[in-house]
Amino acid sequence: MKKKLLIIVVSIIITAAIAACSPQEADQGMAGTVSPPAIIAEGRLLPVKALDHSFSIGGQIAEVTVASGETVRKNQVLARIVDSAEAEALLASAEREALAAQQALDDYAAAAVENLAEAQIEAILAGKRRTTRLNNYNASGSRESLARLNEATGEMDRLQELFERIEANDGLDPDEMNTLEARVSSTTANVESAKEAIDALNLRAAMNGVVTDLDLAVGQEVSPGEVVLAVADFSEWIIETDNLTEFEVVKISEGQEVDVTLDALPDVHLKGEVVEINERFEEKRGDITYTATILLNETDPLMRWGMTAAVDFSE
Repeated sequence: MKKKLLIIVVSIIITAAIAACSPQEADQGMAGTVSPPAIIAEGRLLPVKALDHSFSIGGQIAEVTVASGETVRKNQVLARIVDSAEAEALLASAEREALAAQQALDDYAAAAVENLAEAQIEAILAGKRRTTRLNNYNASGSRESLARLNEATGEMDRLQELFERIEANDGLDPDEMNTLEARVSSTTANVESAKEAIDALNLRAAMNGVVTDLDLAVGQEVSPGEVVLAVADFSEWIIETDNLTEFEVVKISEGQEVDVTLDALPDVHLKGEVVEINERFEEKRGDITYTATILLNETDPLMRWGMTAAVDFSE
């Protein structure tokens, strides 16, 4: 009986000791196998580049030259606003004025030899008139003759100075040249402005890509700045994260490889690379977040613009 009691007491002691040690040992065992928590962010699938398009002026659509889904080249005309007769008339008038201004400049430059000769003759004649007035003054000494002498002297000095200036500039008066050149510049600028007004009637592609979101029809009225279509480059795809927190963003880096799963295609796993981490924060749902851009290295034909995705940065 005493032997059985001893065995029971020893068993209780051993069980208590094991119970006291087991949690700590279990914790120590788990501590050796715990891995850092995965960083998984939500994101949205986007073409590598896309631009909205709008007219800079308002008007009525005269022609739509493309269809949704059509591939276009940069500067290709996508649509036109009804031609303005007034704009065409302004261009024609500006071109006539520019032509006349250029002709006047060319004529003046071509007449350099004649200009110099004429300026020299005028200076010589002015000198002779001054001599005559001087003789008259010496003969009469009147106030009137003195006034006429002063007038002739001023004219002579002015024409002599003009001759010397023209002579120093190969037969061209710099002041006259500046005036004519300024007129050419002004009228040329008017022509460019008129051309820009006409070109504004055309909506051109700002980049190579595919036409999307086309919302135009002949006869439709559009307002300046109203988005009427987009052009997107689908040659590559990117993911922009939506909820990468400040505590997570410090654990990722540009060039890092990631796994991407689209919510609509859960069985398709795509590889990507972090190509940019936005320096500026956004506040979303009460959290400070940063947008990371992931360039996909793989694609799937079922991918569509705007699909939601999960980005796993645990690689």
